[in-house]
Amino acid sequence: MISMSFHLASREYKKSNTTIRVDSVMIGKEFVVIAGPCAIESRKQFIAAAEAVKKAGAAMLRGPVFKPRSSPYSFQGIGEAGLEILKEARQLMPVVT
Repeated sequence: MISMSFHLASREYKKSNTTIRVDSVMIGKEFVVIAGPCAIESRKQFIAAAEAVKKAGAAMLRGPVFKPRSSPYSFQGIGEAGLEILKEARQLMPVVT
């Protein structure tokens, strides 16, 4: 018997893998590496990270622009300014946030 909360993820319900396309990457067929820094701190840092991630063979770059925290005094990310940096990095490889 399948727990209702896991019905759609159950192999009893669906035998084959679910695949989704994110840009040019198919997720769900083969192992996919998504890598990148914990936060975008600057354009220079993130473009260098994107180049390193691509060179290392990862399929996608993670690009965290907003960093919600429990403390308002902790680094919250660079916010909307990071969106332009993501747009530039996307020319190198697919980006997820």
